[in-house]
Amino acid sequence: MNSPALHTARQAEVSIRADEIETGRLRLRMFSLNDLPPLSLITKDPEVMKYIGAGKPISTEETRSNLVKLVETFKRRGFGRWAVIHKTHNRLIGYCGFTVLDERAGVELAYLLARPFWGKGLATEAARACLRYGFDKLHFDTIAAITRPENTASQRVMEKVGMKYLRRGPHCNMECVHYTISKEEFEFSRELYRLRRAFS
Repeated sequence: MNSPALHTARQAEVSIRADEIETGRLRLRMFSLNDLPPLSLITKDPEVMKYIGAGKPISTEETRSNLVKLVETFKRRGFGRWAVIHKTHNRLIGYCGFTVLDERAGVELAYLLARPFWGKGLATEAARACLRYGFDKLHFDTIAAITRPENTASQRVMEKVGMKYLRRGPHCNMECVHYTISKEEFEFSRELYRLRRAFS
């Protein structure tokens, strides 16, 4: 039996006019509730979830709840986290996009990839495309990125896309490092970057 939240999310899926982003190896599209099985496989991996949320794997039901929120947030704000699809493998490998967890921090870049796709530059590729979209299409002035001090791999991604270390301090009741980048600081590269409408 469908819950009210699930029904609302399904309505959102068909009513949003959302952009898709294509890079050299990736396609970033809006999440669908059909993405639950592959997304749940990713969020059940302890290594993937080590620095996400409570730092522990989450159940399929928790992932379902998060997925509903992802779809609803895209409708409410007009932006959010895209599903990241590896074009060669034609499979969902994670997410990348924007969130607002703390109004003081502003818009944050957020990304998560399945472990088999670590260390290949894919997080950097997706993050750079999202930053470009955020500055060019959403007209953000600055974009933040926040992670735990121990998550050095994520910090390397932030630095590779041109973000600068800002400070270390609390965020969502956790000690974190804060990075930021402005539109003026972002370098628009010549890498493949295409946009297309997902819905009419």
